[in-house]
Amino acid sequence: MKMLDKICINAMLRANVAKDKLESFLEEQDGVSNVVATLLILVIVVTLVTTFWGRLQEWTNKLMDIIFKTTI
Repeated sequence: MKMLDKICINAMLRANVAKDKLESFLEEQDGVSNVVATLLILVIVVTLVTTFWGRLQEWTNKLMDIIFKTTI
């Protein structure tokens, strides 16, 4: 066989293997639910951080002032 034929066949085989792996991953309910749960938690955390960013900065600044400006 020619080199291009071998490359084409190899690429088709890899594509079929990837397709089979993707189908089996999507069929498993546990894998999909774990991914969805992880993404949901990530979205919630990002939303909370962006919502309370100003208050978080004030709190950390006050905490740093207390830590570094106190004299013993």
